[in-house]
This record gives sequence, C-alpha cells and structure tokens, in this order.
Amino acid sequence: MKIFAVSDIHGAIKPINEAATLIRKADFVVISGDITHTKTRAEAAEVIACLEQYSTRILAVHGNWDRIEVKEFLEEKTYSLHGKGRILDGIGFFGVGGSSPTPLKTPTIYTEKEIDLTLRTGYEQVRDASKVVLISHAPPRGVRDRSFLGLRGGSFSVKAFLEERPVSLCLCGHIHEAAGIERFQSTLVANSGSFKKGHYLCVEIGPELLATRGRVDY
Repeated sequence: MKIFAVSDIHGAIKPINEAATLIRKADFVVISGDITHTKTRAEAAEVIACLEQYSTRILAVHGNWDRIEVKEFLEEKTYSLHGKGRILDGIGFFGVGGSSPTPLKTPTIYTEKEIDLTLRTGYEQVRDASKVVLISHAPPRGVRDRSFLGLRGGSFSVKAFLEERPVSLCLCGHIHEAAGIERFQSTLVANSGSFKKGHYLCVEIGPELLATRGRVDY
C-alpha cells in the first residue's frame, strides 16, 4: 500500500495541485489535521474539493486549528477517523484529531483523558489487523514534537498509548519544525511537517515499512 501523507495544510491549495502526480499514484491520502487557516468548514470544503480532483481515497483527522465544524464536515464525507477505525486491505487505520492543551488558545483542544478515550475507541475496531496505523494530529510527547522555542508539544496520552499497544506507524503533524521520522519503541513515528510549506511523506506499507520525506516547490 502506498500512502501520500500530509499535515498542516492551513488552507493552501497550490501545493495540492503541484503534488497531483504523487497524489494520483497513492492508494490513499492521509491528512493529519490542520486543514484550514480560517478554521472554517467552508475553507475545509475548498481544500478537500481540490484534493478530490486527484483522489477520493482520503483518511483524515481535524487539527487543533480546525473548528469542530471541520470535524463534522470530514465525518459527512466519511473521511474522518477521529475515534473511528477502518481496516483497508488488511491494514487497520484509526485516528485522533485536535491536540492536547497548548500555550496558544486554539479552537479544538482535548484533555489527555479525552485523547486516551478517543484512541481506545478507534483502536478496538482495528486491533486484529495485520498492521495498525495511527493518524494523529499531535505527535507523542517527546517524539518529533520539539518546537522552535525548545518546548515539547506532543500528547502524553498518545505516547502512553504507543508504549502499551502494537502500533506499526504513527502519522502526525502539529509541530511544523519537528518534521521527520523517528523510531519510538515498536512504532515508526512520522511527522510530515507543514504541507503549506510543501512538506509531505511518501509511505509504503508491505512486509516492511518505508517512509520518505519530500517537498514540492511552488
């Protein structure tokens, strides 16, 4: 399975068009939140419509910058995996959107307890899959989550969940400057960075996991 993974689009349409060939070649497109800049459903609809020109095989969660109306829109499109799980070609995908509390006030914040419950609910639907992939806006605390100020912005609950359960891959975003790929226990954690700035990940899921970073120039 080939995945084109992005996060933190923040309303940017041009990088989607520039990445059209990569999107068409992917089996699935994963969006790890922060779809909008204006935080609205209308802008989310515009971004998703642009993406749908090239693929409708979309799996997504909302970000902390997206209002709840964006989550509801993704649910209506059947793209949302927040608190949900789906098994596709034998691979289980589940997700959690928003983020744990941050120094800045943003529209969609969850407590660590809420994040833990959301993770558990989605995971139960895919736990028997041959490989399990978590789509999370927030990285696990201490892994690919260091901000430019040196502060950690990941979720304690995501970290604890990965410590306790067999998850093959965690696709995340949230902390733009922490883009990169890092092994955390049995999980490959891949922060795709800001797609608004052109950053993305290409992931291949087979007997082994392979994730590579890329950037579209525009």
